[in-house]
Amino acid sequence: MESIQDVVKKYQQGGNNCSETVLKACNEYYGLNLSDDVFRMVSVMGGGVGGSGCLCGALNGACHILGLLVGRNTPEEKTKAEIYAPVKEFYQLWMGKFHASCCRVLKSPANGGPVSCPELMIGTAELLAAFIEEKGLLKK
Repeated sequence: MESIQDVVKKYQQGGNNCSETVLKACNEYYGLNLSDDVFRMVSVMGGGVGGSGCLCGALNGACHILGLLVGRNTPEEKTKAEIYAPVKEFYQLWMGKFHASCCRVLKSPANGGPVSCPELMIGTAELLAAFIEEKGLLKK
């Protein structure tokens, strides 16, 4: 079985953006069977949300995966607190590793960058896989 790093590299080298790469890699690695519509929705999130340089696409893709695992379909299903808590915890772990969530900040030499997109994609997928395992969110 391929490692999460190998799956990420395959999608990154295939021309996918950061958000697509993390989402597609997790989809394959965990056998989530996500639809093409999901990939289409996430395709616009690269480059920090449509190329704006804001929220990192790798982080964005990871949050989409967490939404799939802990999210809700209706407000009656779970409270906001229940669905926000694990995502906030992951975000804090991610910030502890990368120190910024803004694409342009992560890439800026003025802010200690640049952090490379491949490094972000692999690091995010590794962190997410460890988080999913630690929290028992999905059985691999």
